[in-house]
Amino acid sequence: MLATDPSAPPSRKLSTRLVARQVSELLLARSRRGLALVPQERLAGFVFEVVLGGSIAHHPYRDSATGRWIGVEDAQALGRPVNATAIAHSMRLPHTTVRRRAAELVEVGMLVRGDAGFSVAPGFFDSDVLARLAVEDKAELLHVLQRLAETGYAPAIATLGAGVAALPAGVVERLILAFSLRALETLTELYGDVTAGTIVAAITAINVRGVTRDPRLSQLYSSEDTPPPDELREPVSLRALSRAIDLPFETVRRRVAALVSEEVVAWKDGGVFVPAQVLRNDRHLANNRRITLHFDQMLATLAALATEPHG
Repeated sequence: MLATDPSAPPSRKLSTRLVARQVSELLLARSRRGLALVPQERLAGFVFEVVLGGSIAHHPYRDSATGRWIGVEDAQALGRPVNATAIAHSMRLPHTTVRRRAAELVEVGMLVRGDAGFSVAPGFFDSDVLARLAVEDKAELLHVLQRLAETGYAPAIATLGAGVAALPAGVVERLILAFSLRALETLTELYGDVTAGTIVAAITAINVRGVTRDPRLSQLYSSEDTPPPDELREPVSLRALSRAIDLPFETVRRRVAALVSEEVVAWKDGGVFVPAQVLRNDRHLANNRRITLHFDQMLATLAALATEPHG
């Protein structure tokens, strides 16, 4: 019999897969758009986003004296350095890998190195790339919330009803960025490092994209006890997977081979998929619950900001 966490609220148990699938699509779409932000190799993108998110995370979302919103773009003036050790710990990457990727970003003018760590280079904010990404990420989040609301998911309904659409895109982007990094951290803990976590998450999301986009199937396979069966899982080729997550083909091939040997991933019709049996184990269920919890916390903060009175 499947073990379940008695501390998990029933509503979350009944919706973890539904939320996890929508969140996976949100993160995949955001990763693709992130190429405009950081066109370098994907690990460099992770390093940049940890620096960007960490540098502004300690600030409130609104200035208490003036009422001015504080968005992700304010990292230009308010951000503080993030050291390589913190980045390596967050993504479970070797310290040398982080320093090498960060050095690449310094060389192309995206980061600057100081005594206390790395900061986003002032010149980065001269373009409108971050503002455009924020607008696109906000639109994607609203789309995800609408789809979840149509299934009756209460946190999504409440957040939309609070008027989240009126919040500045830069503020919403701060929350999306923080959530994305937390989600990556949970996947990193589950699979050992950020690369393996990204690969498995992408395979899983692509496998069930047909279910995600079908309201009837999405609702049918929404609870943690009912993952979509293997016959509904569409395999993804290694080349398509490499393109989807912007990792070198050889890296994907090598990592997938290791995941197959660990019986996390299996081959089917010339592609790979994550079997439903793997997704039923306690570690995966706990991971889905954690991501759902982080997502709900983000929605609660968005709703609070949208309804916050300010003179």
